Amino acid sequence: MASSTGRKLNILISTFLLALFLFLAFRNVDLKELAKVLENTNYFYVILGMSIGAFIGMIVRSFRWRVLLHPVKPNISFHNLMSSTSIGYMVNNLIPRSGEVVRPYLLGKNENISKSAAFGTIIIERIIDTVMFLLMFGFVLLYFKNRISNAVPQISFAVILLAVLIFLMLLWVLFMMFKTEQSLKIVRFFTRLLPARFQTRIEGIFTSLVYGFDILKKPDLMFKIAAYSILLWFVYLISTFIPFYSFGIMVGNDMSLWDSLWNANLLLVLINVSMFIPSPAATGPYHYMCKVTLVSIFAVSEPKALGYATATHLVSFILYLIAGLYYFITSHYKISELKQKSVKNG
Repeated sequence: MASSTGRKLNILISTFLLALFLFLAFRNVDLKELAKVLENTNYFYVILGMSIGAFIGMIVRSFRWRVLLHPVKPNISFHNLMSSTSIGYMVNNLIPRSGEVVRPYLLGKNENISKSAAFGTIIIERIIDTVMFLLMFGFVLLYFKNRISNAVPQISFAVILLAVLIFLMLLWVLFMMFKTEQSLKIVRFFTRLLPARFQTRIEGIFTSLVYGFDILKKPDLMFKIAAYSILLWFVYLISTFIPFYSFGIMVGNDMSLWDSLWNANLLLVLINVSMFIPSPAATGPYHYMCKVTLVSIFAVSEPKALGYATATHLVSFILYLIAGLYYFITSHYKISELKQKSVKNG
């Protein structure tokens, strides 16, 4: 009963956030002008850019995940990694945060490895992505300091707060790595007043993290992870940049390729902020962040900004859906399996 109530609450919150941010993104926008922009768009560059982000991005993620899983099981099948990643992204776009549970479940089943260990690598992956995001946020903040501060005065405080939180998180990670027993005692101290089922669940997550932290103790594997993480960001940067040509924004004229890439990097960083908001496929937050960034910082017209957001988001969603369905069908999974894991996550 409690679980059902929690799922309904999650759906309610996600739906509310989706509607709220779509309203904020599209309010006071001339929908006829937006329709005209979308009608006259050359979608070749949108499809090309989003294909690079979706397919090449998942390939790089799969190779990086193989490195993360090396202490658990060396040389895991790339097909199984790609299959689990694609289906996980598809599920994530439909039910926020569910993909993080589905991915390790499917891989654990196919490779006969501990699902807790696989789940631990997903958490580590999220930590690595967050650190990478913070580094890039710092770079673009320095590069666009005046323009960002003028457009969004609160951004400096937000970055400082985020940096402090990430720093504390990293300290806790290091403590857990080298003082596992002591950190478990701290976790139990703060969770002792919770119901038993929550204590068990939290300790299960803690155990998964300990599995995942094994990779951080091996410098050679850490170097590979860093290289894949940089490559992954570059793939997403190119994916964000190429659709500029479809809408004729921030390319050509007197703007150099270098400046255009830096502009795309800022947009990518701020789009990543929207991914922290639990809306299905970031629908709403993605559109709003694209609009705010392109209009407020780069003086792009609202119809073009929302045209970019609408087209890239829709094409990306379709590509992840196609990839996920392909592997779901060819791997002969059952919908009941994914539903069961997604429900448990909710």
